[in-house]
Amino acid sequence: MAGSFKEALETLVNQRIAAGEDPQDLFEELTHEANLVFGHYNLEYEIGLFTKEEGNK
Repeated sequence: MAGSFKEALETLVNQRIAAGEDPQDLFEELTHEANLVFGHYNLEYEIGLFTKEEGNK
């Protein structure tokens, strides 16, 4: 098993591409899944607030 989420995801992506999957289709699938998980968060807004708070200290 990979040591981090990044490594695990990269391994799975590389395996699927090596098996002949279209990288664009895989990208669209991953984007869809990420939006299902994180779509209800406005991450850019949250990151902006975090950055502003750090700058004010």
